[in-house]
Amino acid sequence: MKVLSVDWGSKRIGLALGDTRLKLATPLKPIENNGEVFNALISKVKQYEVDLILVGLPLTPSGKEGQRALEVRKFVQKLRELLPEDLPVEFWDERYTTEEAYRLMEGVKKKKEFKDSLSAYVMLIEFFESV
Repeated sequence: MKVLSVDWGSKRIGLALGDTRLKLATPLKPIENNGEVFNALISKVKQYEVDLILVGLPLTPSGKEGQRALEVRKFVQKLRELLPEDLPVEFWDERYTTEEAYRLMEGVKKKKEFKDSLSAYVMLIEFFESV
């Protein structure tokens, strides 16, 4: 099954693509969170023949939902309206994925460009480990 992992951000959305059978994931180029964001995501879903979208839900350290989680839920609600009904969109607890992404990028220049997609990559690896 092909999975597209989405790390929502108010400026950029990180993406990673993976396959549950192979348990392989790769970060994709992040997309700008602007008026074209939904078209860009739908294009990726079609291009990669995605079977599942995994969206990071930013919970507080105690596991509660704050303002950013509400923004992500609104984003996903609109995304679901635009996608085929049979394409599942699931939430994934993304606590500490950004920190892990920074750890993976130690010594890499231009960290901001990669951080969002590496966070999506970390979520996908965690998802594969749970399946």
